[in-house]
Amino acid sequence: MKFIKTLIVLASVGAVFYFTNPDMTDFGRFYENKQVAASQKGAKGVLGDIVKAVAQSGADLVVKAGYKRSDMKLFSVYTLGPANKPMERYVGVLKMVFVEMK
Repeated sequence: MKFIKTLIVLASVGAVFYFTNPDMTDFGRFYENKQVAASQKGAKGVLGDIVKAVAQSGADLVVKAGYKRSDMKLFSVYTLGPANKPMERYVGVLKMVFVEMK
């Protein structure tokens, strides 16, 4: 009986990860927010709005042109640069959790 309960829990967790595997749109939203937050440090008012707009458009271009997504079914890996020596690499799970791999 304990084996069946464990199997049900593992299947449920696996299903949650499978159905919430992030796609490029989710990663693009995360990366844009990250770049905007980094660009907003110390920028206020009109200058802050300009910097935010530039960061948003730049982040969108970087994600579309530079990042490659590897779908691992339960999670995704996003890589900037060649796979053997990437400049940046992120692992994404649950549509909104992205962790940078170093």
